Amino acid sequence: MTLRRLALAGGLGLALVAPASPATAAPTATTSVASSTPATRATATAPATTATATIVYAPRIPQVNRWRVPVSVRQVIVVSATRWRTTYGTVSLYSRTATGWHLSARWPARLGYGGLVVASRRVQDTSTTPAGVFAITQAFGRQANPGTRMAYTKVTMDHWWVEDRRSAYYNQMRLGSQGGFLRRTAGYNSSERLATMGAQYDYAAVIEFNRPNPVIGRGAGIFLHAYGRGATGGCVSIRHDHMAATLRWLNPAAHPRIIIGEDNWLALS
Repeated sequence: MTLRRLALAGGLGLALVAPASPATAAPTATTSVASSTPATRATATAPATTATATIVYAPRIPQVNRWRVPVSVRQVIVVSATRWRTTYGTVSLYSRTATGWHLSARWPARLGYGGLVVASRRVQDTSTTPAGVFAITQAFGRQANPGTRMAYTKVTMDHWWVEDRRSAYYNQMRLGSQGGFLRRTAGYNSSERLATMGAQYDYAAVIEFNRPNPVIGRGAGIFLHAYGRGATGGCVSIRHDHMAATLRWLNPAAHPRIIIGEDNWLALS
């Protein structure tokens, strides 16, 4: 999100929550899935079978006690801030090997004008950065792929990020020529025409906040992107060269996550 578009949001990331957050209940370490044999009609004697899947967690992530992530996750970006209402933060990149988590890089960052808010409480157009755990699955930019292994789209004038609350394509990248949303860049239910958003969208990674099943009005278009002119409309921004380096570092095979929050909140267990 940028100064020109105030798209925000709240939603669940794909990492597993161990303790309860202010807005969500914590899942247990195991999940039970009930299933039954298909039948044309119900019978009193048909037993249900229960399968239990055990979740295997990775070691705890530095700076973070609030959540643990599945063992399949080997890259984590931690975005931390000293206060909820600040527009400044720190981005730390962690990789996991057989010997544990290792710091790959640490850089200053900017946050939303409204500071941080727990993702499930976020409201669109409040310029807040959602706090929580989210996947990163794709990237885009006005510039050519800098060498990332993530799915990457070099945007053109036909690429939009849909923030129209009435659209079936809310919080998705979509071509304007495909239609299905209000194609304007200002006013209520406007969207972002990505190629016109300036150098901050030279390189960006999509934070899977309020996706893929969005709550309308919670927000859309939350990215990790290059610096703009200051605080953001809800995204996380870092220096241009740092963003390019982050994209080169990201590896979809490592199932990367981004964890965002205030320092003390992240450290709670």
